[in-house]
Amino acid sequence: MSRFYSIRFRLTATFLAVILAVMVIISIFLYSTLERYYMNNLEATLVRSGFLASDFVVGHLRGQIDSVRLSSLAEDMSRQAQARVLFADQQGIVVGDSLRVGGLLNQELDHEDVNAALEGNVSSRIAYSERIEHPVIQVAVPVMEEDEMVTGVVLLSASLEEVYNTLYDIRRFLFLATVIAMAIVGGGSAALARRFTGPLESLTVAARKMAEGKLDQHIEISSTDEIGRLAEQFNIMAKRLNYYTSNLKKFAADVAHEVRTPLTTMNLLTKSLKEHEMEPEQQKEFIEDLDNEVGRLTALVNDLLELSKLDKNEIEMEKINLNNLLRDMLGEYQYRFSHAELELLDNIPEQDCYIYGAPLQLRQVISNLLDNALNYTQAGGKVTVSLYTESNEAVTKVEDTGCGIPEEDLNYIFERFFRVDRARARIGGGTGLGLAIVSEIVAKHDGRVWVESEVDVGSRFYFALPLAEK
Repeated sequence: MSRFYSIRFRLTATFLAVILAVMVIISIFLYSTLERYYMNNLEATLVRSGFLASDFVVGHLRGQIDSVRLSSLAEDMSRQAQARVLFADQQGIVVGDSLRVGGLLNQELDHEDVNAALEGNVSSRIAYSERIEHPVIQVAVPVMEEDEMVTGVVLLSASLEEVYNTLYDIRRFLFLATVIAMAIVGGGSAALARRFTGPLESLTVAARKMAEGKLDQHIEISSTDEIGRLAEQFNIMAKRLNYYTSNLKKFAADVAHEVRTPLTTMNLLTKSLKEHEMEPEQQKEFIEDLDNEVGRLTALVNDLLELSKLDKNEIEMEKINLNNLLRDMLGEYQYRFSHAELELLDNIPEQDCYIYGAPLQLRQVISNLLDNALNYTQAGGKVTVSLYTESNEAVTKVEDTGCGIPEEDLNYIFERFFRVDRARARIGGGTGLGLAIVSEIVAKHDGRVWVESEVDVGSRFYFALPLAEK
């Protein structure tokens, strides 16, 4: 039953229904038009023949009427008009009939059309003739003197067999044309529907496999239309989902390793402190190591919690002087950079630069970028923080002279769980969430973030935020 609810079936059925409706409407219109044309044309021909006959017999209906003579005239006119011709007098008595055998000579015609003709009107009707067993069209024309006095009636009766045979042929042709049109449209619509739904079926199969956990799916794209663009977006989605899933598994393993290592160390340190007597200096060293491990765990948990909050909560904005915020952060980090034998420089203009944002979150952005520069810049290097305005944006740049980022990593540097090779860091690598947090916070502020880097030369991290209206 599912086949009857498929897009392919419904498209084909819709096309067939439309072409059937169109052909039926056209056929009915064309058939009725041709039928009226043939009937009106035959009626007009009979009326003209009737008036012509009335001009011939008007003199024969005066005085003594010669039925033989009138029947002979009726017979001649019948051959010309290709219709049966009857002449009737003022009383409706047939005085001339083109049909010599079995005719109506000397019989009274009590027909509505004859009575109408006797009143001076032309009338016509379609009736069934039992004699020839076919429908006929009858036309009654009055025979009038010059003073418009009616002296008789000319009655013409023509068979409609040929007309109906012609109309039957037309009806059969229209039916055949409808069948051929439906066959052509049906085949074409089926092929067209198959072309349209083929990629959709491939997408369905690929999506079902992805639901089963097989994320390495790829759809071949053969068109540039909407379906082709949908397949392209599906491929991008599958690739990114596969990438995120792989990185999530890697991150889970990394987190497990990161958590297990400090926990193991803390366990050993704690047992050592409990089970062994130590000198005060040695105890202090053990306690400092224990504190460092607790700090590593705390940083990991804090980063995870921060990302979780950014996903769920909206931020409350206020007007901020970005110059002052940057100067405050640089003052806080000056000691750490000096201790790491790094030079921390600023290129912040005197003119105030205002934005709307959340101060704590923006401080975290700057803090994460400075921590990143601190971790990946060797001793003797320098880090410069700059601020400038461009196209109604305040752009902050954090530039270092560190080890740089490989080109193949630049597109993923702000994604969650991504970590540049920690062997390149001057001190231990972070949790892999710092730059992802930067990207999330900047996005919450309707800003943008990007990076430029050269290996063994350095990196330049930028984030741009909309300027506050003056």
